[in-house]
Amino acid sequence: MSYLKVRTRRADDALVVYIDGYLNSLLGEEVERVVQEALDAGSKKILLNFEGTRLINSIGISIIIDIVEKIMERNGMLAFCSLSRINRELFQMTGVARYVRAFDLEEEALGYFAQSA
Repeated sequence: MSYLKVRTRRADDALVVYIDGYLNSLLGEEVERVVQEALDAGSKKILLNFEGTRLINSIGISIIIDIVEKIMERNGMLAFCSLSRINRELFQMTGVARYVRAFDLEEEALGYFAQSA
C-alpha cells in the first residue's frame, strides 16, 4: 500500500517517527506497529513528527491514545512536533495534550529529550 507513509530515523537515543498522510485506521495501525517495535527493542523516547499530516480522524486519535498509554506503561517519553493548528486543537480537545508535550520544531523536541537524559 504505497499511500501509507511512515518513516523513522534515530536521533541520539530518540526515535523520530514521521507520519505522512491522513491519520486514519490504516496509517494509524502502521504508526502503532512502528512504535511498538521500538518499545520492544528498548527505545524509551519517541517523537511523532506530524509535519506531513493534515487530518486525523477519530480512529487515528484512539490509536494515538493507545500509543500514549503504551509509552507511559513503560516509563517512556513521548513528544509531538510540527502539528498543524487543527491537529493541535484536536489533541487539546481530546485531552491528549495533557499527557504529551508538543513542540513547533523537531529540534526543540529533541532538545527536550536531551535535557531529560
